Amino acid sequence: MIPGVSIEPFRGDYENLERMAIQSWREEYGEASFPNFYKPAFLRYMFERLKPGERELLLAAYRGEEILGFLGNVPQRFEYRGRVYPATYSCLLVVRRDALRQGLASSLIGEALRANDRHRFSFSFFGLETGHRSTKMVEKFVREGRRVEWVRKFRVIARILDLDRVAASEGMKPWERAAVKAWGGHRPPRLEGAVELREYKPADLDGCFALLDRYRRSVTLSLVWEREELARELLYPGVVQTLVYEKDGRIRGLVNFIYHDHLAKTTERWAWVHHLAYPDLEARERLDFVHAFLRFVRDAGCLGAIEWTRGYYSQGALYRARFFPYLRAVNLCAWIFDPGLSFGKVKDVYEIQV
Repeated sequence: MIPGVSIEPFRGDYENLERMAIQSWREEYGEASFPNFYKPAFLRYMFERLKPGERELLLAAYRGEEILGFLGNVPQRFEYRGRVYPATYSCLLVVRRDALRQGLASSLIGEALRANDRHRFSFSFFGLETGHRSTKMVEKFVREGRRVEWVRKFRVIARILDLDRVAASEGMKPWERAAVKAWGGHRPPRLEGAVELREYKPADLDGCFALLDRYRRSVTLSLVWEREELARELLYPGVVQTLVYEKDGRIRGLVNFIYHDHLAKTTERWAWVHHLAYPDLEARERLDFVHAFLRFVRDAGCLGAIEWTRGYYSQGALYRARFFPYLRAVNLCAWIFDPGLSFGKVKDVYEIQV
């Protein structure tokens, strides 16, 4: 490890973390587009839900007042084969570019694993981008005796709402534009349909909870919500928004999404689907639902929408609305702490994806 650097609970210096992370990402990826996961408002939404005794799950590397690295762990609960497990979602690992390959990232991961042990979590999810160098760090911990299981591969699907602006910002190649047009992934959403979405309000909580809680019965590995936790998840102004479809006095569908800034040649807003449920809608209603969502986020200034192939609901309506496969994939993996737990093949996962 670097002399004079300490690993300690994150001090809450969100603005310093954002500056460090953006500089690190920019130095690695140049003008290539990347989402700003380190925007202070988003970080507060993710991490200020932690209880006082859980703050040690947010780890940072400091040299004096200077932040050199960060790793967050968000407590969650999951149902798997009829049993509820306490777990964490480990995310947003970043190390300043000039501190790479000096053991800092490994030190953050190692301390996070020990914190998970102390809190007696059963497992911790984390994502590995296909081909990324972080795979070698994971292999190091496996050699040291830590258990890791591959759970499922998530792929990105996207829908573009302003192709000219996306192409200018991200420097799309002519063949990429042609491919999007051939798929129809640039077409305007339908002007109207039978489904009208409205913005979520607190009185909708019970209806939304009932929809998402159904995944515990239909999905192999599913998030388990408490109502208070879900209320924060569904509405966090300026960061997260939820739209609902009400019919015959009941909430029949919801889509929850995060506003993320994509940083490229310009900074552009995208909508990332976080939670979606419309189990009782007919195929036509589902398609109208997706188009209504696309109209809303377009009018909110988003250049497009992003979703992942997590498998917990049928995505046929998204493809019919001209979402298209994007050349990016993430492997969902898990550090396993419970000696009696093994996932094996998991065909569907209801989980967040950051």
